[in-house]
Amino acid sequence: MSATSLPEEGALQLGPVRLPAGKQIHAGCGSGGPIAWATRQEVPGAGRAWAALSRAHSQTGLVPFLLSGLDGSTRRPWDEEEFDDPVDIAGLDHIDAANLLREWWDDQTHEYGVAEEDEDEGTREHIEFKIRPFSRRFHGLAPAEQHRISPAQLDDVLGSLPAARIGLVPADRPADVLPLIGWSGAVNGFTTPLPIAAVLRSWEDRFGARLLEVGFDVIRLLAGRPPRTVEHAQRVAAEHLVVSDQCAVFDITASLMETPVWEFWWD
Repeated sequence: MSATSLPEEGALQLGPVRLPAGKQIHAGCGSGGPIAWATRQEVPGAGRAWAALSRAHSQTGLVPFLLSGLDGSTRRPWDEEEFDDPVDIAGLDHIDAANLLREWWDDQTHEYGVAEEDEDEGTREHIEFKIRPFSRRFHGLAPAEQHRISPAQLDDVLGSLPAARIGLVPADRPADVLPLIGWSGAVNGFTTPLPIAAVLRSWEDRFGARLLEVGFDVIRLLAGRPPRTVEHAQRVAAEHLVVSDQCAVFDITASLMETPVWEFWWD
C-alpha cells in the first residue's frame, strides 16, 4: 500500500460525508509505512457516517470502519501505531473458509493429544456444554441468509452507535482490511490475520456481514442479512465460537437473535 493511496492529513470530503481533520496511521511495529487514515476526533453520528462512506466505496475505493481501543481510549492501538506491515492478501482467494472452520472445530472439540475415549469426565462435559446442541463432528457451514434487515431496523442500529473516530483503508472489500493494516489483535490465536479475513469474506458473502469496528483485540461486524431463526443462528454461532474467545453456542445464539452487530474478541 502506498502513501498516495491514502488521504492526506487534514479534513476530508467524501461524497456527502464531511470528516474532520485526520491523520495517517503507520505500521509502528513494522517498517513504519502508512497503513490507514483516521480522524483525530470522534465523529457524531458515526454509524450513519460509516454507512454513507460504505455506500460511496465504489467511487472512493476506501473502506470505512469505526475505531475503538483499550480502556475506553483509542490511543492503543491507533495513536501508538501498534500495527505490523500489511500482509499480502493475494492468497486469500485460495483459503477455504469451510476447511478452516472444520479444523478449528476439531481443535476446540478435542483435547490436544488425548483420544476422545481417554478424556476425563470434566473435560468431556465442558466440551459438550460449550457446543450444545451440536456433536463433535463438524456440521458444515451455516447456509446463507437471503433476507435483509429492514431499512428501519438498520437505521435504528446505526443511530444507536456512539460518536467514534472513523478510519479509512484502500481495499476492495471490508473483509480484507485486517491484513491490509497489519492488525495483530488476535495474535494469541493466529500468526497473521489472513485466516480471519478468509472467514470474514465468507460471512460477508453469506450474511452481508461487513467490518464495522476495529480495536486493540476486538472487531465488530454489522450483518445486513443475519440469521432469522434460532436453528440458523445456532449454526452461525458455532462458527463464531471457533473464531474468537467466546463462551458457548447458546450464549452466542441469544446475541445473534438480539442484534445484527457481531462482536469478536481475543485474550
